[in-house]
Parts: sequence; structure tokens; C-alpha cells
Amino acid sequence: MLVFSKVFVGNLHVVRRPVSVAISCWFLIFGSLSSMVSAIQGRNDPAMLAWMSRSAIPAEVQYAIVLATLAITLATALAMLQRHRGARMLYAVWGLIDIALSLATVPDKTVVLPGTMVFAVICAFLFSPKSNAYFSPRKAANDASMMAA
Repeated sequence: MLVFSKVFVGNLHVVRRPVSVAISCWFLIFGSLSSMVSAIQGRNDPAMLAWMSRSAIPAEVQYAIVLATLAITLATALAMLQRHRGARMLYAVWGLIDIALSLATVPDKTVVLPGTMVFAVICAFLFSPKSNAYFSPRKAANDASMMAA
């Protein structure tokens, strides 16, 4: 169940999701979906193909990387809404790999900066103390045991 600020654990207890996690995840979901549509619609754009041809990687491989990155981002955002703590780490690791790959292959390095800044802000939200408590399995166990008493 994808609710903006609550996660149901079992049938008994409601755990409050930090607003920063909810906003970050929904931002990633909508951004991934809109970017997928844009990438699919623009795959035959001559200007985009000319810009992509300046890279060391062929355009087809670049599109595959973009679509894989967007799919991973979408899946991890949905998993984070469901309180899967491994999704945060997958998002962070894949984001760092994607930034490193972009810096290694993109001719104009300044185009990587906005995405890197957004990634850093989202990671700051996802790894804040409130978010760490939310994703902590010990916190979930403590919450569930308090309801059983």
C-alpha cells in the first residue's frame, strides 16, 4: 500500500514515514517516469543523437544505460516507500556508479553537475537520522512489540 506518510506493518501498527523520505521517493518516481517517456520519445531526435555521438559510448548503449538507471531509480523509490532499507543503499551505490560513468564519458562535464546536486540532496534526506530510524529493523521490531503489549 503506497500511502504518503504511513506504512502498515502487519495488520496492527502504523509506522510514520518521515516527510523527507516520502517527498524524495515520490520525486524519484515522477522524475523517473517522466524521464522514461522523454527518453523514449526523443530516441530519434537528430540533435540529441548528434550530442550523444560526441561520447565514447555508442548512442544505443547510452540509451540502455539511461533506461536501466531510470528503472533502478523507479524500483528503489517504490521499495523505499515500502520500508526496504536495502533500496536506499542500491540507490546510492548505483547513483555513484552512474555519476562516475557520466564523468568518464560525457564530453561536457558541466551537464553532470545538476543531477549530481539532486542526487546529493536526496541522499542527505534518505540517510538523515530520522530516515535511518525509519529504515532500522530494530525500530520496527520495537514498534511491533510495543503494540503487542
